[in-house]
Amino acid sequence: MPENLFKLFGLKVGKTPYLRGTVKAPASKSYTIRAIIAASLDGEARIVNPLFSQDTRAAIKALEALGARIKKKKGLLQIRGFQGRPSLKGKSVVVGESGTLLRLILPIIALGEGEFEINGRGTLLKRPNKPIAEALLSLGVDIKGKGRDFRLPIVVKGKGAIPGGKVSVSANMSSQTISSLLMVSAFAARDTTIIIKDKVVSQPYIDITLDVLGRAGVKVQRQGYGRFFIKSGQSFKLKEDFIIHGDYSSAAFLIAASCLVKSDVVITDMVKDKQGDRRIIDILNKMGARIKHSTERIEIHGPFKLKGMDIDCSNTPDLVPVLLAVSCFAQGRTKIYNIGHLAYKESNRIIAPAGELRKLGARIEIGRDKIIVQESSLKPEAAWAIGSPTTALRPAVVSSCADHRVAMALAVLGLRTGGLTIKNAESVNKSYPDFIRDFKALGAKFTKILL
Repeated sequence: MPENLFKLFGLKVGKTPYLRGTVKAPASKSYTIRAIIAASLDGEARIVNPLFSQDTRAAIKALEALGARIKKKKGLLQIRGFQGRPSLKGKSVVVGESGTLLRLILPIIALGEGEFEINGRGTLLKRPNKPIAEALLSLGVDIKGKGRDFRLPIVVKGKGAIPGGKVSVSANMSSQTISSLLMVSAFAARDTTIIIKDKVVSQPYIDITLDVLGRAGVKVQRQGYGRFFIKSGQSFKLKEDFIIHGDYSSAAFLIAASCLVKSDVVITDMVKDKQGDRRIIDILNKMGARIKHSTERIEIHGPFKLKGMDIDCSNTPDLVPVLLAVSCFAQGRTKIYNIGHLAYKESNRIIAPAGELRKLGARIEIGRDKIIVQESSLKPEAAWAIGSPTTALRPAVVSSCADHRVAMALAVLGLRTGGLTIKNAESVNKSYPDFIRDFKALGAKFTKILL
């Protein structure tokens, strides 16, 4: 377990002249959680190179509470599933602060028998769960939550089965409802048809779910992202070793930092799989970077002179905080749009990062579905006068807003500006517990401050 995984700390970020070296990307959180769930549902499988973070450890504990037998070794999970019949022993399942785990596990609990409470902590207690609750109610599942938005704690009365049939799903806030139903439909009493009744955001996460299901032998018929059909009674066994590769959502911070300061950086284990956030490379290259991506490695020799552009993040919401940080240094204007669903993440990722960046002097406008960032670089003559051609942003104390991606984005920005102190930086442990270690190995001026 990484040092201080659950301890509070702040992070001082100094101006960093050079990033240099090779780092292996942290394993994909999305693939790890889905693989743990798939293996726990049935069969016996080994997950190789899983991510061990707060969210994935919460997944391990939750699935163990439902009857899965999970042995944890260095770089390996050995899992024996509960054959589609969770035991529901004890009184509750705790999902930590993981919204993904919460939504994916609710239909699985409905396969068991008896009353069960699902609870969490932190910002997850405030997040709405109405779309998944409404979908399960329409399938005959007895589910109750706090208030009209079905906030935690949630109580499910399992009847030993999910009937299946047709279900209409709203996906304009998250694609997790679709993924959760896809994961469990092979165990339904009847064939299941999932019909999407509105816009689907975060589509690549559905592709990740389908990729994992395919490895478990489950066939899904689909019409784009609008309709899915799953035949009941399919054999569901994740039989072979499931290898987890690098996480583009986390590697995005390494990539972005290497574009902002002088760098000679190689990031390994970056295979071209179903992760939508590998679009970070395409976005930054269109802004003026020259990032090289071969079969499994990414090479960056920065810095690059970047130009602002319009960026649609409907399918890549996790990239928004780091793109905001990068956009402060891009020439002209950058517009990040189709992001209304970011209001329901660990923080409100429209308001929270914009507010922290404004403390530094960044020029940012926010709307319900967009953020506009104006360049914060000094004019050439002003830069020459003070001998620093970098930025007009000023040192400040900022907060992670209890959001791991906001914390990491601010740290990336601080490498170029210097003089940044980030409060509650321990939130990085949610998805990238080795964030500080990896950056320091490359030369980043990071100093941890225990609180």
